[in-house]
Amino acid sequence: MNTVRIINEYDAIINRLTDDIKKSNYKIQFFMNLLGLKRGFFYKKLKEKRFTSAEVKILSKYLYPEEYNDYEMEIIDKLLEISSQQIKDGLYKTHNVVMEEMKEKYGL
Repeated sequence: MNTVRIINEYDAIINRLTDDIKKSNYKIQFFMNLLGLKRGFFYKKLKEKRFTSAEVKILSKYLYPEEYNDYEMEIIDKLLEISSQQIKDGLYKTHNVVMEEMKEKYGL
């Protein structure tokens, strides 16, 4: 993983974000509400291309839905692989054991 390449790719994404928002099937008001920003502040961010990475993550779900779904599936696949390996290694608890631990922990 080349950090400089990632930074430059992120910069390119931020630069085209304004166009992607304007070309999307959603109205600008939707994105303002999504991010909880007032109109003037949202347009300032658009003009200055100053969205935070957290805001870009939120926007990405709606601007790039197919890529977002692909990313989610990759994450789920990785988690399933980890879970499968943990089961093979015996690193799991049965439902009954977990329920007993919760009853004990919360005094039920």
